Amino acid sequence: MNTAPNDNNQQPAEKILCVEDSPTQAAQIKHILASEGYRVEVAVNGYESLSMAREINPDLVVLDIMLPDIDGYSVCRKLRSQSTSYMPIMMLSARQEVEDRLDGLDVGADDYLPKPFDAREFIARVKSLLRIKRLNDDLSDRLSEAKESFNVWRQVAVTDHLTGLYNRYYLQKMLQEEISVASRYGTPLACIMLDIDHFRDFNNTHGHLVGDEVLRGLARILGKDSRDSDVIARYGGEEFVLLLPMTDLEAAASKASRLCAEVCATPLASEAGNLHVTISLGVASLPDEDISTPLKLIAKADRALYLAKEAGRNRVVILGAGDSEPREFPCQGEGGACARLK
Repeated sequence: MNTAPNDNNQQPAEKILCVEDSPTQAAQIKHILASEGYRVEVAVNGYESLSMAREINPDLVVLDIMLPDIDGYSVCRKLRSQSTSYMPIMMLSARQEVEDRLDGLDVGADDYLPKPFDAREFIARVKSLLRIKRLNDDLSDRLSEAKESFNVWRQVAVTDHLTGLYNRYYLQKMLQEEISVASRYGTPLACIMLDIDHFRDFNNTHGHLVGDEVLRGLARILGKDSRDSDVIARYGGEEFVLLLPMTDLEAAASKASRLCAEVCATPLASEAGNLHVTISLGVASLPDEDISTPLKLIAKADRALYLAKEAGRNRVVILGAGDSEPREFPCQGEGGACARLK
C-alpha cells in the first residue's frame, strides 16, 4: 500500500528533482517516486538541472553521474555552492567501484546507490534523506526563531523605552570600545552632552506626560542626519549624549551649534499644543591628554555643559585639549541668533 508523505499533516508532497538523460530510466525513477506520493521533476542534463534547482528548490535531488554535458560530480559541486539551505543529493551510477562512491561522497553527495537498484531500497533511502531534510529544516527554523528572539531582547536591553534611543548601559559599552579604537589608530572621537533648559519647570507647568512627548520629539531631532557610526543615547532624565567617532572638536562644536538652533526653532507637538524648548550643550573630544578613561571624556563634556548653563543656557561650550578657558558658541543657525524662549 502506497503512502504519500506528510498526508497526516495535509502538507504539500515533497519535491524531488531527478537528473537522468535516459528516458527509460527517468520514467522508471519518476514512476517509483510518484507512486509514493512525491512530486517529481526531470532534468535531462547537468545545466538544465542547475537551472531547475534554482527555480523549484527541491527537497531532494536524485542525480545520475553520467550526463551528456557535465558529469554528476560537477553538478553536485555546483548545487552545493548555489544552495542556501540543506538539500540532500543521492547519486546514481552503473559504476560499482568503491572509488566512484567515495568520489561522489567527497563532492558533497549524501548517498550513493549503484544501478541497477532495488525499488524498495531506493525508496527507503529516499525517505531516510527526506527525514533528515525535515529535521534539518526544523532545526534551522528553531535557530532562526531563537536568533530573532535574542535580537529582539538584545535591542530591548540597549534601548531607552521612552525615546527609542540607546540607553546609558549601551553608551558606556560603546564609549569603552570607541576610545580603544581612537587610541589605537590616533583618530578623533567627540562627545556632546546636552540637556533641556529649565526642564523641571517645564514639567511642573505642563505635566510629565507632555514632558515625555517633548523628550521623544527631541530624540527625533537628535537622530536626524546621524551616521550609522554615531551613538545617540539618553543619559538620564532630560540629558542626552552623542558619541561621534572620527569627529574632531571643531566639527563636533559645529554640529552642536546646529542642533541647538534646530531645537530652538522647531515646535514640538504635544497634547498641550506646539511647544518650544531650548537646550544647552557641552563638547569634549579626543585626543586630549587630560582624558585617560571613558568616564573622563563624559566628565569633561558634562563640565562643558555645566559652563554653558552657567553662561545663560541655549548655547554650546567646548573644552578642548590644552584650553585654558572654555570657548562658547552661540546657538546659531542659518537664520542668525536664536533667542532663548522662556
